[in-house]
Amino acid sequence: MLSSGPNNNGMVGISLRAGKKWLVLALLSLVFLPCFGASAPAQQRESQDAYQKAQELQREGKLQEAVQVYRDLLERHPNDVPALNGLGSALVNLKQYREGIAAYEKALTIRPGFPALELNLGLAYFKAGDFESAIKPLRQAVAAQPNNIRARLLLGMSLFGTHHFEEAAENLEVVAHEQPNNSQLLFTLAQCYLGSKRKEQREKAMGIFKKLEKDNPHSAAVHMLMGEALDASGRSQEAIREFKIAAKTKPVPPQVHFAIGYLYWKTKRFDEAEKEFQLELEESPHDAKAEAYLADIYVHRREFQKALPLLQESCKLDTRIRIAFVNLGIVYTHTKEYPKAIEALKAAIRLDPSQTDAHYSLAMAYYASGEMAEAKKELAIVRGLNKKSDQDLIQKISGPSSSQPPSKP
Repeated sequence: MLSSGPNNNGMVGISLRAGKKWLVLALLSLVFLPCFGASAPAQQRESQDAYQKAQELQREGKLQEAVQVYRDLLERHPNDVPALNGLGSALVNLKQYREGIAAYEKALTIRPGFPALELNLGLAYFKAGDFESAIKPLRQAVAAQPNNIRARLLLGMSLFGTHHFEEAAENLEVVAHEQPNNSQLLFTLAQCYLGSKRKEQREKAMGIFKKLEKDNPHSAAVHMLMGEALDASGRSQEAIREFKIAAKTKPVPPQVHFAIGYLYWKTKRFDEAEKEFQLELEESPHDAKAEAYLADIYVHRREFQKALPLLQESCKLDTRIRIAFVNLGIVYTHTKEYPKAIEALKAAIRLDPSQTDAHYSLAMAYYASGEMAEAKKELAIVRGLNKKSDQDLIQKISGPSSSQPPSKP
């Protein structure tokens, strides 16, 4: 999602949900690996027969019956790793994720570091929607088997799902080398490049988008991401063009009018931005971001009564949009509802205490309500932040002080 303040450096995230949907759909179909051969290591013939029976039940889709056979076998041989692996597979396919994961983890305490078990555990966490927990076992699986494309794909997608974009790209690049015509994979890899925010990565993303656009000239998703890439490179007019192409497709992609409006808003073309935010709200009547940024335009025009209901709903729908709380505080100060103004502005400061606008507006609210001491505190914070900003700028321009020892090569 877009960050909620006015210091946005790009628009990566508008199509991120689409990428997450693809990764879930692409990987939920993966099946668990049998960690061992057809014969179980259980010494007794009875145990071998039980294991083979459970495997056959799984192949037939009789998962509940297979679980019972595995559990009976584990009652007699609690450290039978193939049975624990089979039990984990059956349970996870029954969507009993917690119990399945526990079976895999027990197996790994007996056979630590076994790559197929690590991969199955990572896949189990992934299917449970716990991408963060999937990462550790999948990293171990990849470390043990660097050429395992299946493990690389799972790890890359789990990292993408948790916004670890650079490491995700490193793994998905390996998969893309093996599957150069997999457009969905390339699409996700390009999103990783955009998410890393490094210039060279953005250039790689642009290369992928050009290929995808050539192969799929009518793909709204490709034009949306191309727009994000162009915006991240500071090419706002070209980004608007791409988003407008996407806006002509049917059905209209979610957030496309917001994206166009945001770029107009960022360049202070408020009349054009207003139209686009209104179009977004026609498509999605309760879009919190569109409400927040449309209200910001009204606040700039001092049309406070038009802004107020939009801000109230935006803040209620999404408590992470800082600009909405800042403007809500400004409107409440104007209407002399000072306690509400102070509450809204404090919420904005909690979201990002480094921005001066909320501190200054809070000082004005305190001043208007007669709380002079609190107003002075906030103004002191504003001065401190401005001073720090000036010092940071000087440091960037002049470089490190000559009194500092040179850094080691």
